[in-house]
Amino acid sequence: MMTKNNTAKILIFIIILSLSVSAFMVFSQSYKQNNPSQIKSQFDRQTKMKILIVPGHEPNAGGADEFKKIKERDLNLQLSLLLKKDLTLNSNLDVILARDENGWNTDLEKYVKTSSTTIMSWVADMKEKMMNKVDAGEIKLIDPNIKHNNAASNAVLFLYGTNKWIEKNNIDLVLHVHFNNNPKINGKPNYSGYCMYIPEHQYSNYSSSKIFADYLSDEISKIQKPSNMPQEKDTIIEDQALIATGNYDTLKIPSVVVEYAYIYEPMMLASTTRNKFIETAASSTATAINTYTKKEFEQ
Repeated sequence: MMTKNNTAKILIFIIILSLSVSAFMVFSQSYKQNNPSQIKSQFDRQTKMKILIVPGHEPNAGGADEFKKIKERDLNLQLSLLLKKDLTLNSNLDVILARDENGWNTDLEKYVKTSSTTIMSWVADMKEKMMNKVDAGEIKLIDPNIKHNNAASNAVLFLYGTNKWIEKNNIDLVLHVHFNNNPKINGKPNYSGYCMYIPEHQYSNYSSSKIFADYLSDEISKIQKPSNMPQEKDTIIEDQALIATGNYDTLKIPSVVVEYAYIYEPMMLASTTRNKFIETAASSTATAINTYTKKEFEQ
């Protein structure tokens, strides 16, 4: 016969066990939320991971100034097309281009053209929320160490529209492909090397973007030296103002802007060496993405 004392001990044991299980579940959930390398909920393990590659600038305008008739927007597209080809070998990835040889991705373009009011209203709302956090002392505005060219109004709409389209289409990862430029000193090109831009550390997609950028930098550093421009000395640069990385917290997923080289570097001038560098850069980027997705999401 079970005594009252034994019954009490069993009840106490059950209570302690229940509390331990609950505590473990809370800890486990907290760990997943605060450890970006363990977050696997960004995409459904039963479906392909969706990556958007954005060749920088508009199909027929924008980008770094031409150098000896070499246009940055064309270089961006050339590398992006090769990168997509390399990544299609990975059956776990669904690779989407924001534009190709024929122009903008038709679904993206249609969305931006038919939803401009919705897009800019959303941006205004996100900006208001950000400013409220600034006023409350939760976020500090950071003056950028490097100035970026101002985008035309239609380009601004398209960039924000892309961020909203990303949200609507459950994209998991974003890479913006660019080549760099800078005003010459005494009429001569003055800088070389690669760098990357990621969200500033107060943004919600900072940690995941930094991890992604580290993988990219590990591979690209094997084929290209870091930028020697003083403002780009960190190589992976936090930026609060770039729309591409989620200005006003308009992106929740990893987003990185890569500047692969300065448009006037010696290997960029002759078509043979330029094409070879772009092919190698695309291959290195594909390796980084494949390694990143395998280690961070397929564990």
